[in-house]
Amino acid sequence: MTAIKCLIVDDEPLAIDLVENFLTRMGISDISRCENGVDAFRCLHQEKYDLVFLDIEMPMLSGVELLKSLPVRPIVVITTAYRDYAVEGFELEVLDYLVKPFSFARFIQTMDKAGRAVTIQRSGAASSVPLLPVAEDAYLFLKADRQLIKVFIREIRYIESMKDYIRVNTTRGEWLCHQSLTDITEKLPAAQFFRLHRSYTVALDKIDLYRDNCVHINGKPIPVSRENRQELRQRLGR
Repeated sequence: MTAIKCLIVDDEPLAIDLVENFLTRMGISDISRCENGVDAFRCLHQEKYDLVFLDIEMPMLSGVELLKSLPVRPIVVITTAYRDYAVEGFELEVLDYLVKPFSFARFIQTMDKAGRAVTIQRSGAASSVPLLPVAEDAYLFLKADRQLIKVFIREIRYIESMKDYIRVNTTRGEWLCHQSLTDITEKLPAAQFFRLHRSYTVALDKIDLYRDNCVHINGKPIPVSRENRQELRQRLGR
């Protein structure tokens, strides 16, 4: 099977052990564990995982809340004792839904799907456009003015680098944050955002006009570097 980096998220250690055992039996060794949604949130922002096994009912942050908080969702398999979440799980575009206790035979079926999904996703990596959908209610927390501000990704117009700071312009206002443009751009879905200049990352759907090697967003002209002009035209043409 394709080498897959996995994260198992469950508040029951025995449930994690079971999935880890099944993965090991299938020759997969790159496995991480989290026993609550908050730790999983940190892991998913620090590392990139090919596949996440996610429980729903967890303290502090449920599996559904965790999924909705991610700007770009990884390939996810729900593992839960409750069938009631099946509809919501598939609305969130999860790969599969395993009801506990599930057998190794059923797990093999899931991993067959996962192997194909990972292969497809990797084959599209060169375009830098994620194959999985971005949640309408996805958000980031920005640290500004000694506080954390929740900003929905759909509200971001553009981000401007200002030496050691960035200015995040949104439909609700602007915030100055002590963060690099590279760091925040990596956290944004590449299907929606494009770094068209060393000092600017923009939301493609917020561009009003492209003329004279500048895009205009809400009346502001933003330069496009020479090396990014062709790719920008291609992406706007889609």
